[in-house]
Amino acid sequence: MLVLSIITVVFNDRLGFVKTANSVFEQRQFYPGIEYIVIDGGSTDGTVEAIEQLSDGIDYWVSERDSGIYDAMNKGWRAANGNALLFLNAGDYFVGDVLSSLQVAPAFLPVKYVDIFGRFRNRPVVNQRSGISNCHQGIVFEAKSIAYDCTYDICADYKYFLEHGYSNKISMLPSKGHVFFDAVGVSATRVRERDRQIFDIRCQYFGTLVASVYELKPWLKRVVRSILGKIK
Repeated sequence: MLVLSIITVVFNDRLGFVKTANSVFEQRQFYPGIEYIVIDGGSTDGTVEAIEQLSDGIDYWVSERDSGIYDAMNKGWRAANGNALLFLNAGDYFVGDVLSSLQVAPAFLPVKYVDIFGRFRNRPVVNQRSGISNCHQGIVFEAKSIAYDCTYDICADYKYFLEHGYSNKISMLPSKGHVFFDAVGVSATRVRERDRQIFDIRCQYFGTLVASVYELKPWLKRVVRSILGKIK
């Protein structure tokens, strides 16, 4: 059995952390080979107290200031002892039996989220040229000495995925459950900057021509969001 290190990064999100942590504890009944690591950014809202209360189910935790989410995620994988990694941050959580069939890494997990129209949706697997093929909450990574590039403060997960040599061809784990992805985050509010970072990463890995072709879809999405914003 793979030892799966699940890493939760949190900062001033007590309720989100508790929901995430409890879902990890429940997942152990389906997959006992879980190491749970929590990296807190020096929270002051009661999150640290919640971590202490739940510490019996946590293998390693620390609360200290960091330089942002990807710096914290780097701290997480460096503390991990497992041979596979899953980054499940505060507010994201397991629903049902997600991991019982896990045997190898890498693997994709089914992910659901609430879209901008309030609809409960399956997160589709996409071509790696358009962006990260599955959100990082739905990717079981191999434990390699690869760090998140913190110069991309929104989209380092995309570059991290590509640096592993991964693509949309990774097998989807046959799961009865799913991961719920909390889509209300920095990348959802800094849309233009997110798309610029994705474009830059695309250029590095696939060239300017391919990057420009795949830029059309996010441009159209920005136009639609702008129109919807004016209507509201």
